[in-house]
Amino acid sequence: MKISIAIICSDDHLLKKCLESIPGKVPIILILNYPDEYVLNLVKNNKQISVYRCDERNLGKLRQLAVEKCKTPAICYVDSDCVLSNNLVEMVEKELENNYVVNIPINFDYYNYSTKVVSKCRKYTTPDKLLLMPFAFRLEIQKNIGKLFNENLYWGEDSDQRKRLKENNINYIISKSSVLHKPLTFKEDSKSAIRLGLGTFVQEINGLNSKRSLMKDLSVFSELKGAYECYKLTHSLGASLYHFFIWRPSYKYGYWKARIKNESKCKNHEK
Repeated sequence: MKISIAIICSDDHLLKKCLESIPGKVPIILILNYPDEYVLNLVKNNKQISVYRCDERNLGKLRQLAVEKCKTPAICYVDSDCVLSNNLVEMVEKELENNYVVNIPINFDYYNYSTKVVSKCRKYTTPDKLLLMPFAFRLEIQKNIGKLFNENLYWGEDSDQRKRLKENNINYIISKSSVLHKPLTFKEDSKSAIRLGLGTFVQEINGLNSKRSLMKDLSVFSELKGAYECYKLTHSLGASLYHFFIWRPSYKYGYWKARIKNESKCKNHEK
């Protein structure tokens, strides 16, 4: 089943490597979101790429726009800072013949000890078994679950499908292919964890998650349990300590900052 590769990009200069990893005959849908001059010049006059621009900070809307512009029976989403494995397109097209949804494993590159720690920790925080970016869908699945992306989810847009797939008894498989993500420093991954926390809150106010408990988030026991689970999976003390001292506090900071801001805003409206 033929696929198109969909990418959302603003000013990521690693887009060049991502595009170079996509076979020449595969259609590319590029949604530009406040792009810089480098990105604009990079994709200019490239007949393989269909370029669309939407300057709105809403990932759900941007990803759904790619669906609407897709001309193949299926679509595969990858991030602009990822490189496709050599067999990804061939493998995913084959896997989609008998499956509506394919989740694609993501490996994080590294170049020193700290980026290796992040790479190992990511095996725990972004496990292959969850339906997270990158992934591929047959477009006809929208007849069963509605739009692929909930446009109300400006963050956390890549986890909404799990609920709707489960409600419609549709399973997804894990691909035998993979993508390679750029190395992440502690600072970069911490920022990503903050955004994930924000995404959790956005899902919560849209009825997709139950409300988080402050007491549970303050529980050292709960955090130690998570760090232990991370160690069991990764066999890395460094990854476990990183998860406990940096990743989890960053994630919770992103969530609680968004929640407190929203509650304060609601109180001001009530006055």
